This record gives sequence, structure tokens and C-alpha cells, in this order.
Amino acid sequence: MIKRILVATDGSAAAQHGIAYALDIAQRLQAQVTALFVVDIKLLEGPFLRDLSASMGTAPYVNYQASIAEIFEERGRKVLEDVKRQADAAGVPMETEMQTGVIHHTILQRAELSDLLVLGHGGEHVDWLEGLMGSTTEAVIRRATLPVVVVPETRPLSGGLLAAFDGSANASSALKTAAGIATTYGLPLRVLVAGSDGAESAVEKAQAYLNDHGLTCDIERRDGDAGPVIVQCVAEFAPGLLVIGAYGHSRIHELLLGSTTTYVVNHAKCPILLCR
Repeated sequence: MIKRILVATDGSAAAQHGIAYALDIAQRLQAQVTALFVVDIKLLEGPFLRDLSASMGTAPYVNYQASIAEIFEERGRKVLEDVKRQADAAGVPMETEMQTGVIHHTILQRAELSDLLVLGHGGEHVDWLEGLMGSTTEAVIRRATLPVVVVPETRPLSGGLLAAFDGSANASSALKTAAGIATTYGLPLRVLVAGSDGAESAVEKAQAYLNDHGLTCDIERRDGDAGPVIVQCVAEFAPGLLVIGAYGHSRIHELLLGSTTTYVVNHAKCPILLCR
């Protein structure tokens, strides 16, 4: 049951996609939303301010720390005020919170008592990333212990759900989550089994689970590398939400070679729910 949603924002256009999606989910689930703005402590300490003061030829950088912090905090207040106005207009109960710290650590700590974390695909520098997720987003989804939604662009949930399944533990969690959402809110569900290794077994497992829970839905079986296949299906089916396991069978393999999860988050153009 999702009753507490945390959404992180830095005021960027990319983060706004996350805000819009969090409000949409909260309306459907009748959930409480907390909007979090984090002042990056790395911009208030160390080389950044030291180099700034040196380039200006002025007093030691510590004299500027309070002023710089005040600028960032004022920006955070304005961002959170705007988000609160959006929540009020949507009739969604929302609290706003501003903290100072290492951004991804602070988000993860604040998410400990939340049921769902929502992030934009990138932050204020998203235009420089050429479609790749931001470093904060990646750091959070690799470490989070709760479900995380990454939102590259907003789509209505009425478009239905696509669940990617490969038989792994995290994929099983994704299938259960997708089935629960589809059942509770009357949304169409399609299951995708991609790749050749263990695909037949995965199809059988998925079908057995769906049958036991009285669910009838299409199970799509496609050969090929899982990441590109999932992204292609997202383009074809245009789901309102893609549900996948956060990581698959081999954590070491993913660290060395990249993962299906990373590929999908970087390339799929729909909201993505990552489950563990």
C-alpha cells in the first residue's frame, strides 16, 4: 500500500516531470506527498568556493559561504512554493522540506519512511546529458531499498502497464507490483519476456502467477538483447508505466558491463517503476 510518496526536485524542467507524475499517482492512491529540495553541500564547501574567491581576488572563501548558502536556500524556497501551489491546485496533500547535504545521500535518508520515491530523469543539467540519466538519479536508484519511479516524460497511467520479466527475484517483485496496480486500479497489463536464456521458463512462471491471481493479460515473448527489446516495446505499446526489476541476475556483471536496468532508464520514454 502506497501512502507516503517522496519526490525530489531541483526546480528544473526535468524534475517537473517527476512532480507532475507524483501528483497524478497521489491523486489515484489518495497518498500524501513530500517534496524535497536539497542544497548541495559540495557547492558550499571545499574547492568550489576556494576557487571562486581566488578567481575574484578577494577575501578567503569562507567569507562567502553564508551568502552562497542563502542564495541556494532562497532558490529552494521558491521552488518548493511553486510545487506546493501545484499540489494545492490538484487537491493533493503535500509537505515541503529543504535540507543541506550530499544530494543522493540526503534523498535516500529522507526516503527511509516513504513507500515510493519519484525522481525526474535528470536535473538542471539534463540538456548536457544527451538523454542519459543524471548522476544523482543513477546514484539513488543503485542504492535505494524502496520502489523508485524515474520519469523522463509524463504519461497518464490510463495507458496501462508493461512489466518486464526474466524470472529473477527483482523481476518477480516487479511482476507482483504491476499485477497489484493493474488489479487495484483496473488498468491493462502486458508482460514482456525478453531474451533467449531461460525465456520459456520465465513465460511459464509469469503465466502461472497470473493464473493463480485470476489475471488475464498478454505475455509477449521476444528474442534479443533485453534492454533494446524493452525499449522497442515501450515505443510500440506506449504504456503509462513500465515496471522492471532494479537489477537482474548478476550484480558483478552489471557493475562491469552495465545493466539492462541502466540501458532502459537511459532510453525508454515513459515513467519507469524500479522494484526490488
